[in-house]
Amino acid sequence: MKKHIFLGFCSLAFCTLISAQSKADKFKKIKELGGIEEYLYLPNGMNILLLQDNASPVATVQIVYRVGSKNEVLGNTGSTHLLEHLMFKGTPTFNKNNGNTITDVLQNTGAQLNATTWYDRTNYFETLPSDKIELALQIEADRMRNSLLTKEDKEAEMTVVRNEFERGENDPNSILNQEIWSSAYIAHPYHHATIGWKSDIEKAPIEVLRNFYNTYYWPDNATLTIIGDFKKENVFNLVDKYFGGITKAPNAMPQPYTEEPIQYGPRKIIIKKTGELGVVNKAYKIPGALNEDLAALKILGEIIGSGPSAILNTTFVDSGLGIYTYANVSQFKEVGLFMIGVGFPTTSNHEDIDSKIAEAVARIKKDGVTTDEINRVTAKISAETLLARDGSGVISSELNEAIAAGDWTIYITGVDKLKKVTPADVLRVAQKYLVEDQSTTGYFIPKQSGTQSQGEPQANNFIPSTGPFYYRHPEGRHVHEETSSGASLQQKNTMADAAVNEIAIEKSAPAYKREKVVGIDVVSVKTSAKDFVTVAASISLGNFVNETKNPMIPSLTASMLSKGTTLNDKFKFSEKLEKLGVYLNVNANTTYIYIDFKCLKKDLDQVIALLAEEIRNPLFDQKEFENLKQQYTGNIQQGLNDPGQRGSIALTQAIYPKGNPNYSLSVEEDLTNIKNATLDDVKAFHKKYFGPASMHLVIVGDTEGANLNNSLKKSFKNWNGGVSETLKFEETAKVPSKTEVITIAEKPSAELYIGQYTGLKRADADYIPFYIANYTLGAGFAGRLMQTVRDSEGLTYSISSSMGGNIMTGGYWMVNASFNPSLFQKGLDATMVQLNKWVKEGITAEELENKKTNLIGSFKVGLSTTNGVAGTILSFIERGLEPSYIEQYPKDIQKVTLKEVNDAITKYVQLDKMIIIKSGSLDKDGNPIQ
Repeated sequence: MKKHIFLGFCSLAFCTLISAQSKADKFKKIKELGGIEEYLYLPNGMNILLLQDNASPVATVQIVYRVGSKNEVLGNTGSTHLLEHLMFKGTPTFNKNNGNTITDVLQNTGAQLNATTWYDRTNYFETLPSDKIELALQIEADRMRNSLLTKEDKEAEMTVVRNEFERGENDPNSILNQEIWSSAYIAHPYHHATIGWKSDIEKAPIEVLRNFYNTYYWPDNATLTIIGDFKKENVFNLVDKYFGGITKAPNAMPQPYTEEPIQYGPRKIIIKKTGELGVVNKAYKIPGALNEDLAALKILGEIIGSGPSAILNTTFVDSGLGIYTYANVSQFKEVGLFMIGVGFPTTSNHEDIDSKIAEAVARIKKDGVTTDEINRVTAKISAETLLARDGSGVISSELNEAIAAGDWTIYITGVDKLKKVTPADVLRVAQKYLVEDQSTTGYFIPKQSGTQSQGEPQANNFIPSTGPFYYRHPEGRHVHEETSSGASLQQKNTMADAAVNEIAIEKSAPAYKREKVVGIDVVSVKTSAKDFVTVAASISLGNFVNETKNPMIPSLTASMLSKGTTLNDKFKFSEKLEKLGVYLNVNANTTYIYIDFKCLKKDLDQVIALLAEEIRNPLFDQKEFENLKQQYTGNIQQGLNDPGQRGSIALTQAIYPKGNPNYSLSVEEDLTNIKNATLDDVKAFHKKYFGPASMHLVIVGDTEGANLNNSLKKSFKNWNGGVSETLKFEETAKVPSKTEVITIAEKPSAELYIGQYTGLKRADADYIPFYIANYTLGAGFAGRLMQTVRDSEGLTYSISSSMGGNIMTGGYWMVNASFNPSLFQKGLDATMVQLNKWVKEGITAEELENKKTNLIGSFKVGLSTTNGVAGTILSFIERGLEPSYIEQYPKDIQKVTLKEVNDAITKYVQLDKMIIIKSGSLDKDGNPIQ
């Protein structure tokens, strides 16, 4: 008997071994570079890229299809993007009728997920706990060939995509750039925008989309990437299990072959539409991403458009002619554009700006660039590239674009190519490609709307999006992990322990070290990050908001810090940072000053010294101050024509009395405050509030051996000042319900805001129960509002609910959505149906458990970034909590009961006290303007 059992076991082991060997034989290794392994799955030709990092229990699964809007023809433009939307509608296994939609199933694991479409590719991705990799692979394999693609889903999703199109039409830069591309390329399929022409979006038959799907969605047209915590053998087994039954494409996949004809002279387009700033964008034709000239073009773009010493900045912004400038080098597979842009006040003339751009281009074509300029840019990009590799989501995003370009290895080799560029190379590409006869110039001429009584944009300097705008544009996607400003970092984390995608717990509990260093409260957290650290800091302004007559002073002061120091002018100072690849972000609102940066560990001492120089010894030059005021004025004026900004400000003005920290000033008030601000005001603010008295600093990453404390002691010795006081305010709010319409002409997408005062502070016992309630209603794709008003009824691209306000004060709750003006009332009615159901019936026990799992699972997902950890811990200690609360938070979520959640809804939301704001191309009665 024993011998028989033993032989049976051996036979089973032998069979298992043979099976494992046969599965491994199906995966042919192609190459390995930079830790990334490429395999070919022989049964169906699918490419696989693996990058293993088992330090944190998180992984990103991504599948990239080599099909984009360039594969479309006249009549089906936008098909790739509309199909991408429909791929979330389900399969026979995962669908709404079964109660297990793709978004529900993934989000209930705590996953961050989305998809994006661009000219050369479409990608689907999920960053999730690594023990859920199998689920992600099952879903991606299933929808590769089994997506339902029903006519009913298409009809509902068409209006969703159309609203996405309309939202883009609200933005002057988006409209202008779309027109430039369609004029620059008249034959090549990059001619039409990825989102497509509106009539094609509205009329494309479902049969067209099914044919597109059956033509291109096959494994031999896809690259599967898995990055993070996994075992290769397990991945091979799962790939074989779920993709093994899918064959190669039955037919050859058609590829575009149209070539752009020769352009015989410059082209020019003019757009006249409601706006506040003039814009001139000039575009020159360049080759595709794999062309040998792209490295030199990229360096040229940086020298022309990036940083204080950039040619465009010194030509336009420093002289007061422009509000913002940029240069952007597209990196598409086949052809592209080298884009130069200038936004300017209406006091300037479009022809004059255009002429000065041409003069700047002519100078660089004549004089070229220096070796020092190239070295500075190369060092900057090299450091930025290393620092950006912070989390599996970011790496997958960058690999996505390299795959689309035709060679994933450029993700690894890109910096090496830059290092080989010479001044002669840059001069050659400037002369070869920046040719007037191969250019397309676009003018945006604003039809100014005049003054308005409401509206306040953010005071931070406006910079247009010069990177890729993906459709669908991935809110929450890690397109660029580095936070753009200290203010935005804090905005992400004011409810950080509730928004748990920003929170991380290491596989082994992180070691927190907290101590006072030269008066600064310092928290150090060692994680699995290698060779770099992220720093986030804040300084409280105490009761400044109650004492000031000019709330613009903090933001103006923070912006002036980058304009030079008493030791280095702004050019020399910025060059020192650029060589390190570091952005020192210092921003402020009326309650806090925020500081954040990311740097290589070896450079920390230098960066701390530069930070100390910037915040301790600012130059405060009068000319720079007047120039800055002009930039602020131009940026703020743009809010007059932004339905979202106007609606948001109107909501807070309807909820709070003037003087409350959550009340927003009107545009006119902001403009007056900017005009009245003096350099003496800025100096006085700096002297009083910049200091260690209430400063917290969190450093996260490879902290061992970083010697932060020594750097702080050396650079901040004898630094004093700041305030240490608790914000005091009168807890009052306006309670009557009201409806207000803000009319803005020529906006094809209008914004809805519904909200009311709750009085909830972050420390209140009801906060987490109400947060879970709100999360169920309107957070993400799995929220009720998205699943009904968007997915079922197809009325909007985006609808959400959230909790707002300073976390130390009585906050408010709101719903925000965008609708075509003709669908606005229908969208409002559909939203109110869901709000009524939510308030009167509450949420279900099943929803509660799903959301708990979702929120707690998101802890693991947050492991992928250091700035998520830094910002979260900073928000904890600002509230008086210990960093270790990061371990307590899941328990606080888990212990919330269904009764607590539903009681919180009825306690804080009154259906008869709703404030409704309608903002956009609507008349005084809320009807669409014809």
